[in-house]
This record gives sequence, C-alpha cells and structure tokens, in this order.
Amino acid sequence: MTVFYLASLAAVTGLSGKSILYAYRRRAAISCMAGMMIAMTIGMMQSLAAGTIAGLLFPQDLAVPTAGAVLLGVLSGYLAGKPVSTMAALDGMLAGIMGGMMGAMLGVMLGKNAAMMVLFVDVLFLFIHLVLQQLIKEEAAQPNAAENKNGAGAGSVLLHPYAFGLGIFVLAAVFLYQG
Repeated sequence: MTVFYLASLAAVTGLSGKSILYAYRRRAAISCMAGMMIAMTIGMMQSLAAGTIAGLLFPQDLAVPTAGAVLLGVLSGYLAGKPVSTMAALDGMLAGIMGGMMGAMLGVMLGKNAAMMVLFVDVLFLFIHLVLQQLIKEEAAQPNAAENKNGAGAGSVLLHPYAFGLGIFVLAAVFLYQG
C-alpha cells in the first residue's frame, strides 16, 4: 500500500509542477486575481494531498507530516504565484500552510478506508486541476475574447456545468455508498 501512496504523491507533485510551468509560460497574460487563484489552488491542493499521504505514512507523530506538507505547500504556492505578483505568491504560500495542516490531520485520523480517501483526494485533485488549466487558458486568451461572442470553444466538455455536476455526483455516490 505504501507504493500506492508514494505513486499518488509523485503524480500529484508532477501535475502541480506541470500547472506551475503552464502558468509560468503565460504569466504576462494572467491578471493578479487569476494569479492569486492559481497559486492558492496549487498550494492548497498540493499540500492537502501531500499532508494526507504523509499522515498515513507517519501516523505516530503529527509534527512530521504537518511540517513536510506545509513546506511543500509553501514552496509550490510561492512558485505558482511569484511569476504573476508578490501578492499571488503570498496567497499561494498561505494556502499551502492551511492545506498542509488540514491534510496531515486528515491522514492521521483515517482508519481502514485510507486508500479510498487517498483515491478520493486524487480524483478531486484531478477535477480541480482540470478547472485550473481551463482558467489559465481563458486568462491567456483574454485579449481575443471580444472576437468570440457566442462562447463557442470556450471550454471543454468536462467543464460543462452538467458534466461537472454529474462527475461530482458519481464521485460522491461511489465513495459514500461503499461499505
């Protein structure tokens, strides 16, 4: 089971790194508010997932998972926000602190269904990063938005409100009715 947790942590870190690089390449077109949201999303989700896994791997001491997840969240929040503005970097760092503490507490408290919770956090992480990628694309295409008045091509099928709602419903049904 440890291999699953470490693979999950590697996947989450890789996806966060990809999102940081994606935002960095488009930093000139990203507004301060969008930069704050990007940094907060990356910092919070990275540290939440890392804290949950660290709490599962080191359940005897809450200090080690908390410190590790907070440091990783602060680093990823800073890297995501600094290319846009210092305010975005600060927002990402603070979100990393909060996510690291919450994730470590969640990981230490989990019982027999720990693997399902890690899978749930991973799927939630994936959904949120899909929306984050869409935000970065929309921010980078902002100057051309006046040409596209009817909204055609504005988003992917996964981000349509009905498809996204159905995905959340299915996710909740799978994890709440397991037994």
